[in-house]
Amino acid sequence: MQVHVAIPHYNAPQALRSLLAQLTEQDFDSITVLDDHSTDQQKLQDLAREFPVVNFIFGEKNIGAGANRNRFLDMHKTGVVWFIDCDMRVETENVADMLRQKFAGENHIMLGSTILYNNGQPMAWNYGHEMHPQHDRQFTQVVQADHRQTLQQRGWDYPWIWGERVTVDRQVDWVAEGSFALLIDDFAKVGGYDAEFRYHEGQDLAHRLREAGVKIMATGDIVCTHLDIDVRGKARHREIEQSAKLFYQKYHIKTDQD
Repeated sequence: MQVHVAIPHYNAPQALRSLLAQLTEQDFDSITVLDDHSTDQQKLQDLAREFPVVNFIFGEKNIGAGANRNRFLDMHKTGVVWFIDCDMRVETENVADMLRQKFAGENHIMLGSTILYNNGQPMAWNYGHEMHPQHDRQFTQVVQADHRQTLQQRGWDYPWIWGERVTVDRQVDWVAEGSFALLIDDFAKVGGYDAEFRYHEGQDLAHRLREAGVKIMATGDIVCTHLDIDVRGKARHREIEQSAKLFYQKYHIKTDQD
């Protein structure tokens, strides 16, 4: 089975260069950079010359992180795609072989990696239960009260809350879009990302994949460190709120009122 890497990128060429230097040392069938119309195209052209084995897709306009990932479908590849953000450092060797094993027999999963902060602690909100207008508030209240037994009873006992890593692959509702893999056919079957989302696009994708019979899994076998380069700037908070509202309206508010 072929394993391909797709790297969404926007205005972080130095981080991208570091990641490409790592990934080109591993055994992937292809590596593709999906550039969401960065402001300095010359730096991207320089990187394309420095890494001739890497494919570069240069977007003609900025369309957002989720819609930018959909550009990978234009490559018409088969097998598995590993989406990894450009501001990641890969801590695991032989990722391609590991993914071939995880997806053996056309295993229909969306597999999220363990993502760490720079201090080595697991990143909060690495995976979990689906966003919900009521459940989100309840979850935050229980975590703040440090009621681990209550979290266990509700199926909300996530190791990252306690600064721990995933030790056994586990099924969840969603995984962080910064590093995950899935069958390209499954990604295409649900139409890729909903381009209307500028944030929480991973939650929406996971929801639709679950509806299509794909299991969402979190693993501790593939580990990356998030270098946390913020390219959204002042728009970030607004996009979080708007996308959360969009998600609630799309999946929960109408259902709750019926």
